[in-house]
Amino acid sequence: MAKKIYISGKITGLSPDEVKAKFEAAETKLKEQGYDVVSPLKNGLTYNTPWIIHIILDIIYLLSCDAIYLLPDWEYSKGATLEKSVAEHTGKEVIFEEKTLKTNVYKSK
Repeated sequence: MAKKIYISGKITGLSPDEVKAKFEAAETKLKEQGYDVVSPLKNGLTYNTPWIIHIILDIIYLLSCDAIYLLPDWEYSKGATLEKSVAEHTGKEVIFEEKTLKTNVYKSK
C-alpha cells in the first residue's frame, strides 16, 4: 500500500492561481513517486471559507497520513507551521521539498 502524504505550504496571501499551480505540481511529483497524496486544496471547502475551518479540517486530513510534505514557503505560513508541528508531535515523517534557486541570466551585448 502506498504511503499517504499531506502537502503543506503557504496559501494565505497568494493568488488562487499561484496556490493551485504549486500544489498541483507537488501532487503530480509525489504521485509519480508512488505516494497517495492528500492536498488541502481538495478538502471540499471553498477558497473563501474562514481560515479556522480550513485548518481544522486540514489537520484532520493530516492525521490520517503517514507523512507531511512541506513546500519551500511553509515557514511563511501560520497554517503550514502549525501542520508541521502537529506532524512532528504525532510521529509523522516530515519531508521538505528542496528549494530551487532562481537566477537571473544577463546577456551582455
